[in-house]
Amino acid sequence: MKNNIERNSQIPTELDLVNYFHSGSKSPKDYKIGTENEKFLFHKGSLNPIHYSDGPGIVDVFNILIDQFHWSPIFDGDNIIGLSDAKNDRNISLEPGGQIELSGSKCSNLHQTNEEFKQYHSQIEYICNELNIGALGLGFCPKWGFKEMAKVPKTRYTIMREYMPKVGSHGLDMMHCSATTQVNLDYSDENDYAKKFRVAMALQPLISVMFFNSPFLNGRLTGLLSNRLRVWADTDNDRCGYLPFAFDDQNNFEDYTQYALDVPMYFIYRNGKYVVPNHISFRNFLSNGFVDGNGDKFSATINDWETHLSTLFPQVRLKKFLEMRGADSGNHSSIISLASIWTGLMYNNKALDEVYKIISKWTHSDVLHLEKCLNKDGLNVNFLGYAVLDLLKEFVSLSKQGLSERNIRNEHDETEEIYLEPLFEVLTKKRTPSDVLIDDFHREWSNEVKPIYSKHYL
Repeated sequence: MKNNIERNSQIPTELDLVNYFHSGSKSPKDYKIGTENEKFLFHKGSLNPIHYSDGPGIVDVFNILIDQFHWSPIFDGDNIIGLSDAKNDRNISLEPGGQIELSGSKCSNLHQTNEEFKQYHSQIEYICNELNIGALGLGFCPKWGFKEMAKVPKTRYTIMREYMPKVGSHGLDMMHCSATTQVNLDYSDENDYAKKFRVAMALQPLISVMFFNSPFLNGRLTGLLSNRLRVWADTDNDRCGYLPFAFDDQNNFEDYTQYALDVPMYFIYRNGKYVVPNHISFRNFLSNGFVDGNGDKFSATINDWETHLSTLFPQVRLKKFLEMRGADSGNHSSIISLASIWTGLMYNNKALDEVYKIISKWTHSDVLHLEKCLNKDGLNVNFLGYAVLDLLKEFVSLSKQGLSERNIRNEHDETEEIYLEPLFEVLTKKRTPSDVLIDDFHREWSNEVKPIYSKHYL
């Protein structure tokens, strides 16, 4: 029997797994802002999604990014599945259905985030003009279904395509037809993490409602403001959704570790190859290892833990930082305003404490109920004696205060609070992006979704 663990490798203990999260702690002066955005690419002529290699396809998009903008290719076997910019510590990757994603660099402030996405969007616009394609920043495909989408030839995604139908009814739709914007922020220690994790989990539906941007399914309205949320609700309950322990007063790294230990593993990755461990939990793998059909034995490593954590999809995910995962994809101003509201609330202690006071009595079931109501009724919802609109005005104002006190200025002597303006507009007009699309659909588009493609939504 072979053993794929080096002789001097130490199999981690549960304490090592907990300490992995401790090692992510940073001094507030070293806090960074990470922003990720996914978007759909489509042919302007046919309005069909582009595929992987059928021309012009994703491979052509990547080739232009390599030739004209000096990105470097990332391969899975012989297939190009991403790009890297090592100098700026950022990557472009592909979601399973061909959604293109920028995983931005670790920015020190929102002005840097804004400039990064300006540059990236100018590159995407150049490519769209060269290849006669368009880009959509929406939370869910407006008309296409799973069968019409690209099937990106990434081994990890092949494993997930086989797994998803076994654990939920919408996993394949989530993988191929949804798109998000995500914000990644740091914590200083376990106590700071616990407060931020609870605030982030409680606020996820409230912040996300201002970014709802996917009212369509198969070219028709569904009565929901985010069809992206609809598919996530039945994707894989082992690894998705709102985590109950986040709402406990004393939630900590140990709680997240215990949760992650019990989630079934997708795969083990060794020497460039994937091994499927038959639906065992990481706890089982840590205790017993895994022997594959060839008799090869695999024992757990910290790298396996890191890989496993990337396969969990709760609304707020913990790695060595916190990932806010609840928002639909949107255009440039949407991306930056999402990064801004979270930064203002999380990176200012006064703002964070004020929000914590408001949400400290909210329960897991409260937030689940709130998300359902928001997806149906948007900004008109009342929640635990509050008007949602009033709550959001308070949260956006607290974020503005936090950003103002950071006092980080751009070349025009403006602080970061300028990027919150789109959210004040949403709240003043009492219309989410989905509400705007619904009005357009009825009033200007004659109940036809086709005009959405002409906006491109970069």
